[in-house]
Amino acid sequence: MAVQAFPEAGKFAIGEEFQDTERSPGTLSHVLIVDDENGPRQALRMLLKEDYIVHLAPSVAQALETLNEEPISLIITDLRMPEQSGVDLLRETKRIDHDIQVIIFTGYGQLETAMKAVEYGAFAYVEKPFDNDVMLDMVKSAIQKYQHERERRAFEQLALEASRFETLGRLVSGMMHDLGTPLTVLSSHIELLMMKPDRDDLIRRLDTMKGQVQYCAEMTKSTMTYLRHDANPAKIADLNEVLAMCLKFAAPLFREQRVDLGQELDETLAPMSCDVVLMRQAIMNIITNACHAMSTQETDRHLHITTWAEDGKVCLSIEDSGPGIPEEIRESVFETFFSTKGQSGTGLGLGVVRNVMSRFNGTVNLENGRRGSGACFVLRMPVAT
Repeated sequence: MAVQAFPEAGKFAIGEEFQDTERSPGTLSHVLIVDDENGPRQALRMLLKEDYIVHLAPSVAQALETLNEEPISLIITDLRMPEQSGVDLLRETKRIDHDIQVIIFTGYGQLETAMKAVEYGAFAYVEKPFDNDVMLDMVKSAIQKYQHERERRAFEQLALEASRFETLGRLVSGMMHDLGTPLTVLSSHIELLMMKPDRDDLIRRLDTMKGQVQYCAEMTKSTMTYLRHDANPAKIADLNEVLAMCLKFAAPLFREQRVDLGQELDETLAPMSCDVVLMRQAIMNIITNACHAMSTQETDRHLHITTWAEDGKVCLSIEDSGPGIPEEIRESVFETFFSTKGQSGTGLGLGVVRNVMSRFNGTVNLENGRRGSGACFVLRMPVAT
């Protein structure tokens, strides 16, 4: 039956609404109750106030204000409200923070809409009048899911950072090797000029030294760009430009591993919306994995990269001429910490790729290549709207 609740004496005056936010927060989770009717708001507040910090809002607009001010873990919202509905609040909530859970409670005749809301990302829906024990169990489960999602995302971020520095370590070792050549050139020219400063070919030698210094500076700049986080990470980006930076940074690795690079790039690609740093890391992980997969083979080592557009998405395939991935483990390669390299691998690379792509509604798939039995990974990202 429906839950009835009345204000506690002395808690608030007529026309005011008590919210349980003046208590010691401790480790209690924050729950936001949204309903245009005061009775259901107070009923839920009385039910939850002993175990959670409860916030109340009579409308979607005020609920969104609370979301910007408080660390909300769970929203319990009525489906039908004036001006904006519970589904509108659900959509905005998921846009602001996808981890926040939403329970929708609804009256008779609204079940179809409530069930649709679950497809949009609601944790569950509850019919009015609701059973108190059922509601308490559902709230507990929703809070646990929020905490699990938060922990999972934090774990993914740690894995991403570890993967970035693993990739960086590998590539910097190649870059340091490459720096040896320009530094040797600079050293020899400096010695000659010190022996005879008034040489006839002074200008030519200074031009050569300037070029070598510029070469060193460009390699250093590439490394810093790779490390740097963007202050505004989610932005419009060109897939070919992101790829170009990756290939420039991976050049020492290609030389070290004797990898031939082939490219077929669609220069008419529409832009995509993504975190450029994360997208670059996803691409670099696949490239470095491909190079190391081919490192022990005596035959030619080829890496072929293609970009194209299909079905409202921009696509990138990275195909190597290595040994390929056995059928029995193809579904496991995207699991974090799964590695085909034994103790020499961390298992971070492809797991990070999958997590990065899912953040921006993209996908990564291991597909059959067009040039042999090597591995072919295909990234697909939605076109920016």
